[in-house]
Amino acid sequence: MKKVTVKMTIIGPDAVPLTTSDRLSAARFNSVLRWAPRFKPHRRWQSLLLHAVLRATQALSSAGTACPNVDTSRRMICWEGHHAELRVLRPKGQSKGIYLDFHGGAWVMGNARFNDRINSGIATECQMVVASVEYRLARDDRIRPSIEDALAATGWTLENMRNEFGVDRAVLGGESSGAHLAACALTSLSRRQFDLSAVAGALLFYGTYDMAGTPSLRKSSAEALIMHGPSALENLMRLTSGMDEAQRRSPWLSPLFCDLTGLPPALFVVGELDPVLDDSLLMYNKWQNENHNATLLIVPEGPHGMNRLPTTEAKKINDFTRQWIRKAVERQAPNRDVVLH
Repeated sequence: MKKVTVKMTIIGPDAVPLTTSDRLSAARFNSVLRWAPRFKPHRRWQSLLLHAVLRATQALSSAGTACPNVDTSRRMICWEGHHAELRVLRPKGQSKGIYLDFHGGAWVMGNARFNDRINSGIATECQMVVASVEYRLARDDRIRPSIEDALAATGWTLENMRNEFGVDRAVLGGESSGAHLAACALTSLSRRQFDLSAVAGALLFYGTYDMAGTPSLRKSSAEALIMHGPSALENLMRLTSGMDEAQRRSPWLSPLFCDLTGLPPALFVVGELDPVLDDSLLMYNKWQNENHNATLLIVPEGPHGMNRLPTTEAKKINDFTRQWIRKAVERQAPNRDVVLH
C-alpha cells in the first residue's frame, strides 16, 4: 500500500512532511492524555510540588547523564547591575554560534536543567553552544524579575559571546513562558536601539505574547490537554494583579503590542489544540507584516508542549527546528568589524 504523506500547516519557505500514521499516532496519544491530570499553574502549591519533584528527579540522576556528548558548566553573569546564571552546554569541537534558551513552566516552576535533553540535541546536531537561563521564578507573582533576568542574559550574551564562547552568531529560543521571555528580551533591546545584527533568529514554541489573554485562551476549557485553560488565564491575572487590560498589554510586558520592526527571522511553533494558539497566530502575523521574515508551524493534534511528547510528530518537529537553527546561523554573516554596545 502506498504511504500517504501530509504536511503540517506551515506558512513559510519549508514544510514538515508527516505521514497519516504520524497524525493518527498523535491522536491516539491524545486519547491517553485526556485521562491525565491537567497542569493548573494558578495553583501555586501544585507548581511548588511539581518543581520539587523535578528537582528531586534531577538530584537522583547522575551528573551529565542527560548530556553525554557535551561539556556542562555554570556561568554567573552580570549585565547593567542585574545578575543571572547560565547553564552552558558545549559541543565537542568548534562551535558555530550560541543558542540562548529560556525554559518553560508558566513563569512559576522549572529550571535550566529541565531542557537538557532538547538542548543537548541542539548543541550536538547544530554544533552550537547552548546557554539556558536560570531566571528568577515568579512564585511571589512578580513577573518583572523574570523579564529583567531574561534581558540581562540576552544583553550579556550578545556583548560577550565572542570573548566567552568564541562565536559571533546567536539564536534565541524558548518554550511557553520561556518564549514570552525571549520575545520580551528581544523587543526590549530593540526599543533601546541595541545592536541586534548578530542575532540570527528566534525560535519560539507556544508562547504567550498577550498578558491580558488572547481569544483562544479566554475561550479555552478545562478539557484542554496538558494545560488547564481557565487556570492558565487565571495565572496571567495573578501575575499582573493590580493592572487593567491596557497595562497588561504594555510593550514591556506583552510583546504582541511592541514595534517589531527590525527583528531577526522568527519561527513560531504551536499545536492546533493549544489554548495559546492565537498568541502565535497573532504574533506571526505582526512579525511577518513588519519584517517579512517569519515562519509559522501549526502542529496537527498538537497540545501545549507537544514537542516533548513521545510521538513521531514530536521527533519530526524537533528535527525541523534544529534544521531551522542551522540554516539561520549559516545565512547570518554579521560584520565582524561591528562592535556590540
